[in-house]
Parts: sequence; structure tokens; C-alpha cells
Amino acid sequence: MAKSADRSEAALRRFLQRVWREDVAPLLRDRHARQRAKTAKLGGKAAAAGGLLVDSLLRLKGRPFTRAMTVLGASFGAMLPDVWTWRWLRRRADERQRRVVRERVQQRAATLDEVEALALFGLTPAASFEDLKRAWRITARRWHPDAAADAAARAEHQVRFIAYQSAYERLEAAYAAGRLPRTPK
Repeated sequence: MAKSADRSEAALRRFLQRVWREDVAPLLRDRHARQRAKTAKLGGKAAAAGGLLVDSLLRLKGRPFTRAMTVLGASFGAMLPDVWTWRWLRRRADERQRRVVRERVQQRAATLDEVEALALFGLTPAASFEDLKRAWRITARRWHPDAAADAAARAEHQVRFIAYQSAYERLEAAYAAGRLPRTPK
């Protein structure tokens, strides 16, 4: 079961990263521009301090580590706002951003490829409808928004639950239409 849960979590992470990259990040571009500038500056300063320390310890002239690490730190700092994290959703996103994320996740999950939707539950195309229902019950109990410990965790639970629920509904229709289960070739 642990391997199935790991595969399920990895599939969800890939799905959410794609939704973030293709649907959510473009909507937040202006807001992230300010954040990108701030984190680039902070990343550059922190990396420069580390580079200066290395240059001083090695007694290097021209500060090669300081220059190189400043560029790397600023680059990584600038990329940081574009990375999907639950922490961002829990702590930094306002209600409008959370709503956008929920809507985009629901839209994308409803159109997921059947194999990818099954992967969210740790299942293969050969899985029976009973396997799907069992996986859905476990997932729904685990990620239902009412099971969240606090308001911040509820934001994560809502997004996860929406993704799983939309994928389940999509798969339910595929089983009803006879497209699933598929027999291995």
C-alpha cells in the first residue's frame, strides 16, 4: 500500500505542477513579478555572503565565488515564486488565489487522461471499479476538507479533494461506458 500511496502522491504532484505552470502562474504573473524581484535580491545577497566567505577562506583575488554565487542566488531567488508548494497555498495565497487554484484544478482533473486519473489513486488501467471505489473511499476520508486540522490545512485539503473528486467522477464515467478496466496486452 505504501508504494501505491507514493505513486499516487507523485502523480498528484505532477498534475498540480502542470496546473500551476499552465493555468495558475500566468494569472499571477504581475503579483509574482514583485515577489520575484524581492526573492532575487534576497537570494543574491545570501549567496554573495557565502561566496565572500569562501573567497576569504581561500584568499582568492577578484572574488570569483562571490560573483558566481551572487548570480546563482539571484537566479534561484527569481525562480522561487514560480514553484508550486503547499506552503504557498496554505500561508501566502489570498482567497481569490485559492479560488483560482481550486477552479483550475477542477477543470484540469475533469479532463485528465484516464491512465493519469487512475495514477492519482495509485491504480493501473487493469484495476476494477471496486478497486477504484475502495481507493476513492480511502482518499476521500484522508483529504476531505472537514478532516483538516486548521484553516491553513483546509486550503490544501480542498485542492486535493477537488482533484481527486473530479478524477473519480471522470473514471466513474469511463467504467460506466466500458472503457475501463483494460486487460493487459
